[in-house]
Amino acid sequence: MTNTTQPMNKTAIREMLRENPGAMLEGIATNADLGLAEVIELLPESMWQKIDGSHFVDVMQSLPALGKVTLVMNTPDVIMEFSGELPNGKLSHGFYNFAYNSPLHGHLRANHCKSIYLVERPFMKRQTVSLQFINESGNAMFKIFAGRDEKGELVPEQITAMRSWFYDAKTGAVA
Repeated sequence: MTNTTQPMNKTAIREMLRENPGAMLEGIATNADLGLAEVIELLPESMWQKIDGSHFVDVMQSLPALGKVTLVMNTPDVIMEFSGELPNGKLSHGFYNFAYNSPLHGHLRANHCKSIYLVERPFMKRQTVSLQFINESGNAMFKIFAGRDEKGELVPEQITAMRSWFYDAKTGAVA
């Protein structure tokens, strides 16, 4: 017997995410031959906001003030996480360069960021809040998840800051 499973269409994915918004978005994107951005936009509208990637440097330079967060990179072969304070950085030679005085350092192609999503949804039975940096092909460059306190609760000041960046970007205010 041959498996003739067809990829899910966007209507079916939207319905599935309405019922289970905590599903693994990258897996859905892969199985449906969609970009992650397309799948994020199939979540209930109350769970996501989008700003243009031109805000990349402003958002990145605001991140160190948040304190401890979790950076996630998800490729077909690796899900890598770093939890801690993100270092300062600056734009130079086409890269956003993290300062070297941190355990996390590296170089990000700022001009590859097409959009940034603020995603607020349940995942693995817990509420999550993340910034998802999306490249030109509609897939994740990386994600930044809001930190949690000693009780495992999201840090409210981080959520407020993330939401304010999106509000400021949409209204033209300076971040």
